[in-house]
Amino acid sequence: MPKLKSSWSRMVLPVVCMVLSAGPALSAANIKVRPLKERDAIRADLNVKRVDQLLLSAMRQAGIDCWVIMSREFNEDFVMSYIMDSKAEGGHRNAFMFFDDGSPRLRRVAIGTHLPSKSRVFDKIESYQNEPGVKGPSLIPGLRKTIQTWNPKKIGVNESRTIPFCDGLTVQMKKYLVDAIGPEYEKRLVSAEGMIVDFLDTRLPEELAYFKEACDITLMINEETLSNTAITPGKTTISDVRDYLYKRLNELALETWFEPGVSVKRPADEESSDGTVIQPGDLVHTDFGITYLGLSTDFQKTAYVLKPGETKAPQGYQRALENSLRVQDAIIQAARPGKIGFKVKDEAEALFKSWGVQGSIYSHSIGAGGHGIGAWIDPDWPDRYSVRTAFPLRLTSLMAIESSATTKVPEWEDKPYSLGTEEDAVMTDKGYQYVIPRQEKLYLIKNR
Repeated sequence: MPKLKSSWSRMVLPVVCMVLSAGPALSAANIKVRPLKERDAIRADLNVKRVDQLLLSAMRQAGIDCWVIMSREFNEDFVMSYIMDSKAEGGHRNAFMFFDDGSPRLRRVAIGTHLPSKSRVFDKIESYQNEPGVKGPSLIPGLRKTIQTWNPKKIGVNESRTIPFCDGLTVQMKKYLVDAIGPEYEKRLVSAEGMIVDFLDTRLPEELAYFKEACDITLMINEETLSNTAITPGKTTISDVRDYLYKRLNELALETWFEPGVSVKRPADEESSDGTVIQPGDLVHTDFGITYLGLSTDFQKTAYVLKPGETKAPQGYQRALENSLRVQDAIIQAARPGKIGFKVKDEAEALFKSWGVQGSIYSHSIGAGGHGIGAWIDPDWPDRYSVRTAFPLRLTSLMAIESSATTKVPEWEDKPYSLGTEEDAVMTDKGYQYVIPRQEKLYLIKNR
């Protein structure tokens, strides 16, 4: 496994000012989902601020004085959606370049086709030029001249064996870049992996507020879904529940970054399927997240379907949730800024085992991407989780605290039940803080 660059843990904002979970969750009536036009404007503003406030520091910590993003239509680099103040397009072949000349502000140049006429990110926007001996306009002359003019010592490019978000440079586009800049500058190409991690895993204060908004919206949809609004016991199937989630996404013009998970647990321990009809006495579980303003969420929630005459869930079921919360508690207790992801997992596991809880931890960063770019609290398995489990936990980074506990349920004749929980949290100087209050009681679905 590649060694972790020490610079990756240094980049933090001066102050982390948040009151994210100081109070009850908002009611659905108070949650605002912004119109698309407003979302686009906010996203553009955030990208400009991120480039202005975070990118130069990330480049200097990595020792990179030039960052080149090569992109083309239908295969746009992932990072473009976090640097552009207009819809990210790759053009036929485009180059987006950032140069550090030692001044307080990066020099920014974009060359290609289908570029915006104006940009708050780029100082200079160029269309293709003609080159002698080449039929028609080409990116090569402008790209070559720009690199030669700035003469960078170390050119960062988006290639990474381990982190998909940092691996947007395709084989053919790298060959194209090398042909354009020549062998001398080819020697100066390095992976921009560490720089991109610094850049994308650090949150601006206003981003944290917008992330809370995204979590509130996710909670609203989850609570609607795990209620009689979406579920009629004896009639509604698992497929119907998933359809309801997609219907709400469409109505609110939202996106999800993965197929919503919906499952049912019963004492018979039978595997549920899309055609399973939800019945009184069932536990219904969702795994669901959205992408909103460029920020992804991820939550797991559980509801109990009341039997006739019941007003609350059986004690054994609530105990199963409480054991899962104890696993979360162990993660929260063990995690602090600067600690290594897989070591936090080991420490938290030792903690909850000492409390007599049987559980499992598989938490991952969130925010910029669903299974995010930052540290993961997972086993040290480099070929599965890459170097992310060896990253230190950084201030302002976001974590989906995902785990489960297995509990013997008396109402199931002491058969074991594994209940998964997932809540999104932000790292502060005192450890993780839940973005919104976590679920501590099973939701109840009435038997109608």
